Amino acid sequence: MVTLRKSWWLVVLAFGLLVSLASAADKMEMDHNHQMTATAEGQVICPVLGQKASKAISYQYKGKTYYFCCAGCVNDFKKNPDKYLTRIKEFQVSAKKYAFNPAEIKVKQNDIVRITFSSEDVTHGFMIKEYGINVSVKKGEIKKVEFLADKKGTFVFRCSVYCGADHSKMTGKLVVE
Repeated sequence: MVTLRKSWWLVVLAFGLLVSLASAADKMEMDHNHQMTATAEGQVICPVLGQKASKAISYQYKGKTYYFCCAGCVNDFKKNPDKYLTRIKEFQVSAKKYAFNPAEIKVKQNDIVRITFSSEDVTHGFMIKEYGINVSVKKGEIKKVEFLADKKGTFVFRCSVYCGADHSKMTGKLVVE
């Protein structure tokens, strides 16, 4: 009887591990498809092609390091950096019960959007379902989100971490023209 119980627990443990691995694989696929990241490390989208950049391919320009998907993009960037840097739109978004500041972000289609996200009071989330973005920050923590705004429209961003009675009203808008 003891051996049967040990075997049963091993089966449960193995199943749980498989479910976890499948979930992680789904998340990695979503991150790859939506070219999104939540990190404190900075830029991850190639400013030339708008694809996922490699930390191995970089170029210093005006005191900042930019990352690219390939060496060809570095060469294109060097020829006319301002052409590509105008695509990068940076925003600082702070969360506080029960609002985002700013509550509206406007960009053009195919802009690279960089959001520095922080919370002033409790743990909050920042989610844009259509772009596969969902990050959370604790009070005082900062996370960076970067993605290619490749879909036109108005997209609601919302707090994805329950933060109190009016949590469901905590929304903002991403407008991609």
